[in-house]
Amino acid sequence: MKINTNVLILMISIYLTLVLIIGANVSGITYAQTNSASNNGSTSSSDSIPTAQSIYDTGVMSLPISVRAAIIFIPDEAHHPPTDDKTISPKNPNYLPSTLIVPEGTEVAFVHDDPSHIHVGIVKDKSGNVAWTTIPVKFPAGSDSKALDLSGSPYTISDNQYSPPMEGKIVVTPEKSTGDLTVGAFFCPTKQLSDCKSQFSTAGFQILSEHDFVTKSVQKDITGPNTILIYSTPLQLKDAISSLAPIIKSLPYK
Repeated sequence: MKINTNVLILMISIYLTLVLIIGANVSGITYAQTNSASNNGSTSSSDSIPTAQSIYDTGVMSLPISVRAAIIFIPDEAHHPPTDDKTISPKNPNYLPSTLIVPEGTEVAFVHDDPSHIHVGIVKDKSGNVAWTTIPVKFPAGSDSKALDLSGSPYTISDNQYSPPMEGKIVVTPEKSTGDLTVGAFFCPTKQLSDCKSQFSTAGFQILSEHDFVTKSVQKDITGPNTILIYSTPLQLKDAISSLAPIIKSLPYK
């Protein structure tokens, strides 16, 4: 049986087109699942740690079950309300992040980068009862830690002396923490970024993402280009806090 040449050519063209379409779809799925982290906003997968840009834009850090502990950063000038034009980031003026969402069982602690001020965090449950009062935190040290109960979520964060204006939130989700990572966010002047990243690496931290932004402030030591860094480490929470102290101390914020 003879097949018309034109018909044969058409059948081959259709077959090749289908092969190309299927190949492109498979390739797209692979890239979506294995896309690696890079600067200014990308992450490894849809269930991974939020990007630096996302946290800068929204003030929210929602963490997966691979996280064992989370560190909230108290920025320089955190004791001021945003209306004073003295804070580093509009969405994260008092705490970085402003809203922390963690799986049940995740330990939470604070680190201090607000020189010349002592902070005592007051964490209240949804009924307004005090669930946790941190030890007094001095620059550049960190607080004690606590895993908050799901039953009391959402929790509000305020400060014993500077609240208002200091405000934050911790939300505990029903998923159980099963991982071993300690995760947090960090502000660094962009001109000092290379040094910050080198110190993080030496101390055993991995930078997951970063986002550059410009602070418009009447406070000279924070105005201008700044960078938010998102980091992780297999270090235990207490050791991670100790390792962050010299990095915080090296910053020019005053």
